[in-house]
Amino acid sequence: MLPTAEPPFDPIFVEEPPLSPNYEQTIIDNVGLPFYADVDRPDEAPANERERTIDLAERILRAGGVRTGFGHNEEVRTSMESWAPDADEECDADPGYWRSSVLLMSPQEMNFGQLDGEPEERYKKAKTVLAWAADCIDSDVLQEIERSQAEDIKQAWRDAAEAELTQREIEQFAEDPPEALDGWTRLDANHDAVKVAYVADNHGTPSVAAVFEDADSELEALEFTLEEWQENDGNPREARLNRYCVTTDGDGAYAQLRSHLLTFEVEPMEPLEV
Repeated sequence: MLPTAEPPFDPIFVEEPPLSPNYEQTIIDNVGLPFYADVDRPDEAPANERERTIDLAERILRAGGVRTGFGHNEEVRTSMESWAPDADEECDADPGYWRSSVLLMSPQEMNFGQLDGEPEERYKKAKTVLAWAADCIDSDVLQEIERSQAEDIKQAWRDAAEAELTQREIEQFAEDPPEALDGWTRLDANHDAVKVAYVADNHGTPSVAAVFEDADSELEALEFTLEEWQENDGNPREARLNRYCVTTDGDGAYAQLRSHLLTFEVEPMEPLEV
């Protein structure tokens, strides 16, 4: 029997682990990627418990105002300094660096929630912030911040998985363009420069969207009116463009064309040969 997977992070303020075991794989599966898909960890997702601890501490410092009861970094500093045990004061919970960590934190760190220093120093500062917060900030607020962190981590993984899925779909589209896509129909273009073209009625204007090689042999993705396309014998290098094809997903002409085809609400047209 396989051992039970452990949650990636222990709960700090909440009662149950904020993230389930193998949550990344669950997200990848739910997005629709195959189980063997390799999705790089997004920058927004902490790589380990230490990074997660630092991020949570910084979130607490940034919360400020009404949520935590501290409206200014000087209020935070005053609270921390009065909370941290003195050098000669015995405190079983203190690992021995609380006061020094408080004194090392600058107003900018407290005000903007960006802990500075080497990794070990940042970690000690973060642990100090969490210990102070547990004693000085309402537990409901801290639980809300911890849950929000978990949701942001899951969303970062979801975005990364969706980006990977989109990239795979772009590559599949470039390798084997479908006969039809979202109302656009594949056009049997006969000009040598055209790699793939689609035709549809785009808001009342019969249009052709195509990937083709320009005069410098670079791939471009543009939309033309069907009239302009036909008047130039299907030569995209000569036809006057109607719209640029743009995308925020992926790079390259095929990504631009695919995004263009999925963006506009079009009416299908009968297949043409141009």
